[in-house]
Amino acid sequence: MTLVTLEQVVRRFGEDPILDGLSLRVDEGDRLGVVGDNGAGKTTMVRILAGVDEPDLGQRNPRNGLRIAYGAQMPAMPKGTTVRDLVLRGTGEHDALTARMRSLEAKMATGDAAALREYGELQAAFEAGGGYDHEHQCEKVLSGIGFPLADLQKDVSVLSGGEKSRVQLAILMTTPADLLILDEPTNHLDLQGIEFVEDFVQRYPGAVVVVSHDRRFLDNVATAIVEVADGIATRWKGNFTHYSQQRDLALLTQARAFKTQREFVEKEMEFIRRNMAGRMSAQAKGRLKRLQRLQLIDKPKGNRSTMKLTFGKTTRGQQGQTAIECEDVTVKAGARTLIEHGDLRIWFGEVTALLGRNGAGKTTLLRLLAGQGQPAAGTIRRAHNLRVGYFSQEKNDLPQHGTVLEALRELDRTVDERELRDHLALFLFCGDDVDKPVAELSGGEKQRLSLARMTRAQFDLLCLDEPTNHLDVAGTEGLEQALKEFPGTAVLITHDRRLVEEVADRVVWVEAGRVRTFDQGLAQCQRVLAEERSAARTAEAEAREKAAAKAAAPADEPKKAIETGKVRNPLLFQRLEERIIALEAAIEGVRAAMLEPENYASAAKMKQLQQDEAAKQRELAEAYEQWENWQ
Repeated sequence: MTLVTLEQVVRRFGEDPILDGLSLRVDEGDRLGVVGDNGAGKTTMVRILAGVDEPDLGQRNPRNGLRIAYGAQMPAMPKGTTVRDLVLRGTGEHDALTARMRSLEAKMATGDAAALREYGELQAAFEAGGGYDHEHQCEKVLSGIGFPLADLQKDVSVLSGGEKSRVQLAILMTTPADLLILDEPTNHLDLQGIEFVEDFVQRYPGAVVVVSHDRRFLDNVATAIVEVADGIATRWKGNFTHYSQQRDLALLTQARAFKTQREFVEKEMEFIRRNMAGRMSAQAKGRLKRLQRLQLIDKPKGNRSTMKLTFGKTTRGQQGQTAIECEDVTVKAGARTLIEHGDLRIWFGEVTALLGRNGAGKTTLLRLLAGQGQPAAGTIRRAHNLRVGYFSQEKNDLPQHGTVLEALRELDRTVDERELRDHLALFLFCGDDVDKPVAELSGGEKQRLSLARMTRAQFDLLCLDEPTNHLDVAGTEGLEQALKEFPGTAVLITHDRRLVEEVADRVVWVEAGRVRTFDQGLAQCQRVLAEERSAARTAEAEAREKAAAKAAAPADEPKKAIETGKVRNPLLFQRLEERIIALEAAIEGVRAAMLEPENYASAAKMKQLQQDEAAKQRELAEAYEQWENWQ
């Protein structure tokens, strides 16, 4: 069933339309990945799709009662509210939907067929928000995207910008909806957080539209790609890799057809010119008429604009020599120790990816490598006269005032303005774009300006902190190519797994105060970490089984309970968890039965099913209360 359509939508900002006759359909179960250049209209399209903005022309046709979760609905973050409480409250949609479904259940008990139909329509949205297990779902999502248990009680007013973005993502992911719209959800997430969101989207009961530049993320979640370009949306089957292959093939086919038609037209025109006034003039006129009726094939536009990024051609240092060496380094942020007794070596001519969970200390370590500050203990030795360029994800190197052109000119006032304009054009700042105030630039534009400033100088070592944030796919691919061609050394913090796979020679993993180097790259890192997590789960399960067996064995004499902080009587606790799982499965079974025609056609059967569901919900609530207060 179709959820919402856009038909011939036009949206203008100034004289030029950013959307010009765009059409799109979103059906139940869709997983649409949206791609396109920065400024192509992706966000404008999804805002109209969500009903937040109105088109200048064209129509938006949503299904009756359609519930959409989109970022524009985000609540305020008032001081005095904890992370947990804000996410639980969300947009208020869950409480409103719960009240509505309770009201419908009362009507259904009297055999109201209309109430039964509406109840069935609300079921998927209710489940998408966690259903009756909303509280547990909220905590699970917060944990999955990188909030430790202790941080759930943080006041939202003290959160960083990245943490606030993740809180807003958690609210979206736990809002009851038929359609979930995510705009760059992988920004501010670490690798484990991205994998959690991937799994969430794959299991989501409603439809999902996601705007993203993360190619691996789109490969793993999208069943179709929507490319926004030239004011229209083109839908391609499959994930991002399939889209790339299909688009390249379509461009090649169009180029061949264009070339063949052009050769045909030139040949016909030559015949017409030679014979228009001769004895074959009738034939020439006939051919001219056929040419006039011929529908000309458009010239292929090729790939979208990409940044012509280059980090310089000459660098110091020989391949295989040490650029930076860290020995027994301790890294702190205030009173908190992030890394203790860490050892690390960066080699000339290599790209090292610095990865780990959010808050592990990656950015702080990168700043130290770039020479911005000193470690709390240990030594950092750099090669003699090492020229280091540092790219900050906060983009705090940009001036607060002035235009794009002035931001570049301040680095070297002796350079001719034409040369500066030519350099900015490589980063897609053309014409009047160079006169834009820096303060009014979008996140992607600021990212490109920071890179433009960085590439005006020659560096031996690049320290790049999340350079792909806010870049579109074309920009990311331009950065990827530049790093491949850079003859120097680079240390890179990124959440883009495909970028790491393409350019990184080594991976340095930062976690729990440790620094570990994986010489074979991301694949080795992920494999080893997965094996360690699996071994830890196995050891934990074995310990639980031993404790359960010991608790079940008859004791010679009663022993006084000792407060250890561990779960008392693990066998009973395990049985409680199994009971919770069984109750959840039983509730799902009852709800599925409610949707069967022979049941919802019978008021008596529906009443019995409703009573069964209510009874099991009470049991589940009691079991969860017992689970939460277990000692």
